[in-house]
Amino acid sequence: MVNKFALPGSRPHYTRDRTYDSKHVKLDLTFDLERGRVHGKAYNTLAAINDGLRHIEFDQVGLVIESVRVDGRDCGFYTTDEKLHVDLGRPLREGEEVTVEIQYWAEPRKGLYFIRPDGAYPNRQVQAWSQGEDEDNRFWFPCFDSPNDRITSELIARVPQGFQAISNGRLLDVRAEDGYVIYHWVQEVPHVSYLISVVVGRFSELRDEVDGIPVLYYVPRGREEDGWRTFRRTTEMLRFYSERLDYRYPYPKYAQVAVEEFIYGGMENTSATTLTDRALLDERAAIDHDSESLVAHELVHQWFGDLITCKHWSHAWLNEGFATYFENLWVEHSKGHDEFIKAIFDDQEAYFKELSERYSRPIVTRNYESPAELFDRHLYQKAGLVLHTLRFYLGDEQFWKGIRHYVKKYAGQSVDTDDFRKALEEATGRSLEEFFEQWFYRPGHPEFKVHYSWDEQAKMVTLTVEQTQKITGDTGLYNIPVEVAVVTSTGRRTYRVTCNDRFNVFTFPVDERPLTVTFDPDEWVLKGLEFEKPTQMWLYDLRHGRTGERIRAARALARSVDPRVVPALQGAVLHDPFWGVQGEAALALGRIGTEQALQALLQCTDIPNPRARRMVMQALGEFRDERAAEALIAKLEKDVSYFVEAEAARSLGKTRSKRAFERLSAALAKESFQEVIRVGVFDGFMHLGDKAAIPLCKEWSSYGRPREARAAAVRCLGKLGEGSLEVVEYLSGLLKDYHVTVRMAAAEALKALRDERALPHLEAQLNRELDGRVRRRIREAIEAIKEGSRAQLEQLREEVEKIREENRRLKSALARIEAQLSARQGQT
Repeated sequence: MVNKFALPGSRPHYTRDRTYDSKHVKLDLTFDLERGRVHGKAYNTLAAINDGLRHIEFDQVGLVIESVRVDGRDCGFYTTDEKLHVDLGRPLREGEEVTVEIQYWAEPRKGLYFIRPDGAYPNRQVQAWSQGEDEDNRFWFPCFDSPNDRITSELIARVPQGFQAISNGRLLDVRAEDGYVIYHWVQEVPHVSYLISVVVGRFSELRDEVDGIPVLYYVPRGREEDGWRTFRRTTEMLRFYSERLDYRYPYPKYAQVAVEEFIYGGMENTSATTLTDRALLDERAAIDHDSESLVAHELVHQWFGDLITCKHWSHAWLNEGFATYFENLWVEHSKGHDEFIKAIFDDQEAYFKELSERYSRPIVTRNYESPAELFDRHLYQKAGLVLHTLRFYLGDEQFWKGIRHYVKKYAGQSVDTDDFRKALEEATGRSLEEFFEQWFYRPGHPEFKVHYSWDEQAKMVTLTVEQTQKITGDTGLYNIPVEVAVVTSTGRRTYRVTCNDRFNVFTFPVDERPLTVTFDPDEWVLKGLEFEKPTQMWLYDLRHGRTGERIRAARALARSVDPRVVPALQGAVLHDPFWGVQGEAALALGRIGTEQALQALLQCTDIPNPRARRMVMQALGEFRDERAAEALIAKLEKDVSYFVEAEAARSLGKTRSKRAFERLSAALAKESFQEVIRVGVFDGFMHLGDKAAIPLCKEWSSYGRPREARAAAVRCLGKLGEGSLEVVEYLSGLLKDYHVTVRMAAAEALKALRDERALPHLEAQLNRELDGRVRRRIREAIEAIKEGSRAQLEQLREEVEKIREENRRLKSALARIEAQLSARQGQT
């Protein structure tokens, strides 16, 4: 059952009113890195929207306001928990500008993060960095913190000698004064307030350039080679997006800053993206992993998200869906169409996983508690996939004409989904209301069940296409074109048909029985698909099809009992030219699960491509067999790839081998990129189900261990700790942990345990928690536990009713017997 997205506490949100138009924000800041404090003056220049404006408010949380002046004159003010209220001293006329100077200091709990070493993490860098999205910049400077207002900005940062300060725009000046180094940055291209950024730390600066634009990479000292390895293709990406959009990169520089303990993968602040230093690739990680998708995603945000910004968070897909799809377009440009199709499949799987495990929602929805809840697989992957479907719907020429018109028309503005639709309609002449209503404003996607038949006498292919998604008030039938490919000995022919009813029947005249027929062969349409056709056709697809056809063939053949299937899949694992198909064929062998399939997989453990090899490891986890375990142990002990070793650990636990616990425990000593091996180990423990791993989970989830390993160990406790009050209390303590990822994992683990004893701890933390993502996980855990309690109560009620009914039946039977006995005694 798919849960609802809107949990108790959610409410509709709408674009915010404005009484003034923000023009310019100037921040003059002094950073106290030891105390985690910032002292500042914020100069907000604004203009009245209507006559008579006298009282205004700024967003602020936790700021200590020392004074407020308007155009140099002291003025009245007061603060509430989330606002600074200012009396301008006189009413303004429409369009009249004033500058409000606010002197303040803060020790922020969000928005601006101070990183310092301590006893548990003595090697931490000393840094400060901001993270404004969604509405967190109010925690470190007063502002209109909503995406429907745009400003220019400048930032003056006083930092200790030896430190750098990196911010938006161009560097106007650097000078030394009174033991500080003062950096003065100016951003002259208007942007929304959440994109104001500052990073303070000690970095090596790597310099590049493209088409006269400086491109800078700031990395921890000593990691210069990793920096070049990670960011080296940024200049190609910048030129690619500028040309594809026919719109030159709009800012005076592009910087990427890799910081410690960043709470996201990256954040697209105008001209100065902040990234986690976990994205920096060491030499071994680069064997079968790169950070190009992350780098491309944040770069294209400079157009979609920065130059053009959603005016309200309910339309945030205009930022994130675009960035997700355009990172895939970079993949296609740089690595080829095979990799692009694999990325499409990966995005589908991410969306489908959220759909099955958490909830379904429209891409555009107003009902939530915090905007952070919206930043999910619907906003990123589903929205990107819908853009891909829209590209097919319009055709390549019209799609790109519409995208370029949208960029030119709305550059420098905040927009909503209808603005995008109207721009496409203006450029193409196409009416898109129905498409947008179906795909953006309603939940779900089409589910197709396709049946193939061949009429030898009529020489006719018939496809019966049924839309099987549940029809509700929110989800209806889709009206969408789809391609059908028919392949014969004379070649391939592609037809474009329209699916618009519960059942559609399509016929195609063909001179001979087809070798195969495929539905949406190039994966244009986001969909679920069940295709009933002969095994022979799937075998043909596996060997001769296009990339998407081969992937779907591998998945379909996993359900076949035809004796030709296992050798064909093994052949694909060993010889297919694309690693993604190799891996899918391996996974199919795992799902088949027979002795023959295991034998086939065991002959594939040393295939050269490590990405395919890790999928072979994944497939071996489907067998509870010591031969599979032996192969996995060999790879866990030594492979050139971190990721192959990690997958071997994960699957070793699934085999339930007697050797698994010992080998997994030993693998905890392995260091790896982003802790992928230890994460695989704890996933392995989770699958193994041995409660003897609980002490290891507690040890590795403790403060001082790497945070990725900590989060994985916490999630493992959610599987192994069922019924244990000690585990519930331990996890409840981690709800207050320093690391956001650990708090999220603790909430997820308590949700998995479904233990009512966790409810007071979850509810108490919900009252304290500031991070919207953690709040969402806590609320989901609370609802899951309560739902479990309700289900248990209902089950008990049903059992009581059954007992009562049985009691009534027995009483009735007893009464009949007693009556019969009495009658016989009377006769006697």
